Amino acid sequence: MLQLPIDRLPISRKRPAGKPLALDGLVVADFTRFLAGPWCTQTLADFGAEIVKIENPGIGDETRTFMPPCAASQSPYFLGLNRNKKSIALDLRSTAGREVARALIARADILVENFAPGMMESFGFSYDATKAINQRLIYCSISGWGSDSAYADQPGFDSVFQAESGFASLTGDPDRLPMRTGTPIIDITASMNATTAILAALAARDRLGIGQHVEVCLFDTAVTLLAYFGMNYLASGRDFVRQGNTAPVATPIGMFECGDGRAIYVSCGTQRSWEKLANAVLERPDLAAHPNYATHRARNEHQAELMELLGAIFRTAPRDEWMERAYREKVPAGAVRSIAEAFASPAAQERQVANRVEHPSGAFIPNIASPFRLGETPVADPVAAPTLGEHRDAILRDILGFDDARIAALVAEGAFGKAAG
Repeated sequence: MLQLPIDRLPISRKRPAGKPLALDGLVVADFTRFLAGPWCTQTLADFGAEIVKIENPGIGDETRTFMPPCAASQSPYFLGLNRNKKSIALDLRSTAGREVARALIARADILVENFAPGMMESFGFSYDATKAINQRLIYCSISGWGSDSAYADQPGFDSVFQAESGFASLTGDPDRLPMRTGTPIIDITASMNATTAILAALAARDRLGIGQHVEVCLFDTAVTLLAYFGMNYLASGRDFVRQGNTAPVATPIGMFECGDGRAIYVSCGTQRSWEKLANAVLERPDLAAHPNYATHRARNEHQAELMELLGAIFRTAPRDEWMERAYREKVPAGAVRSIAEAFASPAAQERQVANRVEHPSGAFIPNIASPFRLGETPVADPVAAPTLGEHRDAILRDILGFDDARIAALVAEGAFGKAAG
């Protein structure tokens, strides 16, 4: 099994000196946990916003407990979703804890929450309540079904929405039950949608001078991810039948086992790519010229026999030999890699998608680089996810302007939990 020891990962790159951050100066009150919410606020942090993560005293974001594995005695799940954030532990059941949260909301530009419906209201932090103290606030809610849905109080997780939306019905072989995706794609996409909505609301605030409530729900997100499959159904009235690794629109698209037991994925969606595959990669010009395979329509009509033929050819040589030929001819094909192989691949090494950053404990932890590349406002230098409550006093003093006497009083009143000191 391939391994990338942490001490062999490159130290994360620094942004060019003097370059500003796109969201520098904006403060985000982060009332999120698990995945969809933290992914959204981490993206805002990458763009330079100051994220204040509000967590429960003692436990914090529940994903802190998602171990093993661990890095620097921390949960990789949590570390991977909470870089570049500051943490404060607040007991929102206490009057003093809510006082601190209210002061933060009054100071914030953006609030993001993904609590169950009604939870923010129970703390006194509904949109209407927060608007009364901060009219320029952009308040983003990430929910399962939508706050105005008849199903609003139903629990919902990524795999539930993959099932409910029809999304899972697209994945797998036709003679088996549908499959969910390996990663929580609905959570991830909902977080991206939330980030997009927040940035749109920021642009609107710049023009109109007003804040607003924006909401993204996982069910709506899952349905929109049907993409052209949804539109094809609405136009034709015909439901889609799963096709495994092949595609209904073009042939050959699919996965093939190679001579060494590894696999390659070929995606020849154009006539030119098919001809280059047959003539140059496979060295089978007879296939390109064969009337059953010469055109898109012919290949689709004879898909099963062509895929079987190609399968036999690909089994005659190892994966990397086929990939070398495909790269040389610029034929769209990919080596089917494990996660370990992907991180060890030449492309991943060149892009430094995996690097390391220093943790507050002094140890180094792995980090997956932000995918964004902005020429004039690069992403922030990555800082490891905080320990629980790590930045309490800095937040209270530097962001909220509290003095030592007020902080001591809040501690005595249980704002940060009974054990806070």
